[in-house]
This record gives sequence, structure tokens and C-alpha cells, in this order.
Amino acid sequence: MSFRDASVAWALAAHEALAETATGYGHFVTIEELAERVQEMSGVRTTAPTRTWMDAILRKVARRCHRAGEPPLTALCVRANHTATDSYKYVLELAALPIPDDLEVHAAYARWQCYATHGTDVPAGIPPLTPKVAARRAGTTAKVRAEAPVVTQSRMQLCEECFIQLPASGVCGFCHPQR
Repeated sequence: MSFRDASVAWALAAHEALAETATGYGHFVTIEELAERVQEMSGVRTTAPTRTWMDAILRKVARRCHRAGEPPLTALCVRANHTATDSYKYVLELAALPIPDDLEVHAAYARWQCYATHGTDVPAGIPPLTPKVAARRAGTTAKVRAEAPVVTQSRMQLCEECFIQLPASGVCGFCHPQR
């Protein structure tokens, strides 16, 4: 089977697997776990290292989500250290958005949008970072968190293009900057 044919099968399986992942609040999957899962679901296997082909699959999924107006399911796929992948940066490129200063927080909001879209009950507040990222930041952000205002909204509105929380005006400053 050609790589092109295999990549189509894997991308379909990856979209399905990530959509299923989004049905559980706080769920995510590592690149290695997703690679194994898509090979199992599609019945198409490779001995090539995951790093040589999985980014292409995640980019296909990102394009599909972007074209369909879906939240970026690729935000649910993280590296082994639980950080956002380069494929998540591609989501921003597709939307013609700059890479934010804190990509992990941006990806957390995108995961939140995925959960809400796929029927998960999303609690009010700030979306959680992945466990390993949160653990690394725990020491440095404990003081900041104590000073941060409490969000009392029952549901935050997110920009449908970049998945950043919208201000009270409902107009995204990134996607629709004031002229």
C-alpha cells in the first residue's frame, strides 16, 4: 500500500479516535498512543518510526477540522511530556493566527472546545492544562493563581476561529483586531 493510501486510512481513523477522546472531559492522547490506535483501527500497519509519519496524519486531521468548522481535534494529541505538538501549531497556521506566548493555555482552550462540541459537560472556569504541564508550572504559578480573579461565568464564549476566550463584547481581538 502506498503511503498516500495509508495516510488517508490513518487520518480517517485518527479523526474518529480523537472525536471519541473528546467525549471524556480532560481526556487526551499521546502521539505514540494515537499512532498505535490508528494502525489498529485502520488495519494498516507500518514499521516506520512514528515521528516520520504521524505529523502528516495530524495535519490531515487539522485541515479536515478547519474545513468543516470543527474545533481542532489535534489539540487532544500531545507529546509524551504532555505538551502541544507541532501539529497544533499548524492549526494556528491554518487559521492565519500568530503563535501565542503560551501555546499550552491556548491548546487547553481548544481541548475545552472539543469536549463541549462532542457532548462532554464542560465545567465553568479555566480549562486545565495537561497533568505534566500543570505539574511543571505548579511551583511557578501558585502565587499567580492566588491573585487571579475567579471566573463566575457558567459558560465562557470562545472564538470559533482561534478558540481564545472572547471578551464581553463577543469580538475576538486576535481574529478581528480594531482598525
